[in-house]
Amino acid sequence: MAKKAAATDPWENFCEQLKQAGRVIYDETTPKNELALAEGYRKLVRFIRVGFEASLEYADTEHPQVYQSVTAQTLGEGETSDARYHQAFIDGSATYRISGNRGQAPFIEFTVYAGKIGLDEQSRQVGALTEGDLAVAEDGSFELILSPEERPGNWIKTDPEATLLYIRQYAHDWSKTEGANFEIEREGAQGYRQPLTLPEMRGALDRTAAFVEKSVGIWATIVGSNAAGASNVFRVFPEEKAADSPEMPTGHRFASGYFRIKPGKALIVTFKPAEVPYWGLDLTSYWFEPLSYDDHRSHVNNRTATYEADGSVRVVIADECREQPNWIDTKGHREGMMLFRWSRTREPFPEIAIQVVKLIDL
Repeated sequence: MAKKAAATDPWENFCEQLKQAGRVIYDETTPKNELALAEGYRKLVRFIRVGFEASLEYADTEHPQVYQSVTAQTLGEGETSDARYHQAFIDGSATYRISGNRGQAPFIEFTVYAGKIGLDEQSRQVGALTEGDLAVAEDGSFELILSPEERPGNWIKTDPEATLLYIRQYAHDWSKTEGANFEIEREGAQGYRQPLTLPEMRGALDRTAAFVEKSVGIWATIVGSNAAGASNVFRVFPEEKAADSPEMPTGHRFASGYFRIKPGKALIVTFKPAEVPYWGLDLTSYWFEPLSYDDHRSHVNNRTATYEADGSVRVVIADECREQPNWIDTKGHREGMMLFRWSRTREPFPEIAIQVVKLIDL
């Protein structure tokens, strides 16, 4: 017979903490249809992986690694299918050198944060560098320094509270775009990562469980607050963010709304955008996971959209409407988030109108 685990056993504690995270599934505001429940359970499991990677696997700031933090299997923070996301954990009091090849993505952002949403008590942007200021050699190579003291060339000033380098690349069509690659090295680091210890593992399990509970709650609250308001309406994010709102990437403005579509109906979204470097419209589930991160079926941007003769755009949001240009597939979702990104421009947001119509009338 197996020996019963002690009350202080790390695994027992981990499992008990995860039970608390699962309460979000049963919240009275959570949709109770089969698809929403299935995706909610999946998100909890996915966030275990995300939290453990951040808490242990890639958490060594002495010998850091840049890794792809968002994939089709690690979604959940309102990402866009037009972006590729990487991150590395750092010690803000040290100096790091990031090098690699710039790649072909039109837009890139290197952002240093003090704290990561869900993993730490708060997240604050420390500094950022975008493609507009990034010096790149003729062969496509680049080098970026993160340090408290100023350095020549590409440099982001850090402070002792800085913990995270987050890298976002944006492209209109990733099937035709080669992304950047990255290496990171801490100045003065010697040897290799030390063998894992039990206290280190215990701390990582505790932090992972806390991350799952906090993160799922944060994003469910954000979506839930949108769901509580009027449906099928876009609201532009204020220029001045609230103190408790997540840190936004550099050079982007957002509008969001909560969609609800009954069987046999569709949403017609119309707007007339100015000529800008980038705009994109994504749908997400109730759990803030993009519906088409890997296949682009539920997304449209300023390069993939078909425009009307007057320069306006007409998007059809529905379960099945293949014959319509700019069709966004809901993939069976009757409700969820709409996110509109308006980027690298000071042009005013376009007015976005939404009309509910019968599918049979399209």
